[in-house]
Amino acid sequence: MDNNNINQPEDSIMGIKEQYISQLESDFQLLTEIVLSQMDYVHRMLTENSDKEITLEIKRNEKLIDSLDITIKEKVINAIMLFTPRAGDLRQLMAYHDMTISMERVGDLITNISASLQNIDFSLHGFKDYKKIVLKMYDRAYAMLKNALYAFTDTCDEMAYSTILMDDKVDRMERKIEKRLADDFGGKSHSSQALFNIMSLNAISYHIERIADKAVDISTSAIFLIEGKDIRHIKSPKREVNPPAETPDNEQTGEKNNE
Repeated sequence: MDNNNINQPEDSIMGIKEQYISQLESDFQLLTEIVLSQMDYVHRMLTENSDKEITLEIKRNEKLIDSLDITIKEKVINAIMLFTPRAGDLRQLMAYHDMTISMERVGDLITNISASLQNIDFSLHGFKDYKKIVLKMYDRAYAMLKNALYAFTDTCDEMAYSTILMDDKVDRMERKIEKRLADDFGGKSHSSQALFNIMSLNAISYHIERIADKAVDISTSAIFLIEGKDIRHIKSPKREVNPPAETPDNEQTGEKNNE
């Protein structure tokens, strides 16, 4: 009996599985590209005058993100049912599932930031400097997100641990914005626009901090994929690594990253 004929069905199944996983990877890559383009759009809103076309594009892309979120999750479930994956493949599938949840949430947060930015008038007395402060915090979270995605796609656990270590600084930046708003505007009467500004800035700093948290979640998914280790409930995951250098995006503020 020809051994090649015996192995043919198994080889065929392996080929289908590889194609399926490859398509899943392509879908996730597309999701990543759309989310990062959304981050770029918000960066433009913070550095340039808000453009109506940008906000419309953000809304259109959000629909694509939601659609890909559903598609990828369904493919992960189907792959588990169809191919009964082994431990390594199962880790990969679950990592894609968790990553997709995080990326869809980042998309929601970006939409929220965009909506809040449309309510702010930075030219109002006392608010001019807040644009630079928010931009600095946003660039930090953006760098974390890109580093986390790099850690996942390039299976670099060192970058994943480094990204996690960056989160504390974003948390401190959020608290500083909240405290500065209280110091600058607390106990005083304000116009309706000033109140809109204060509430919107608080909301934006919170949403940016949540993006940084999602970058941490993506990094933990990368570590799970690479090492098979779940560190989500470990308070301080230890790794002797240095935080990654700032990305070129951070240089656009023209400021040093002093605390």
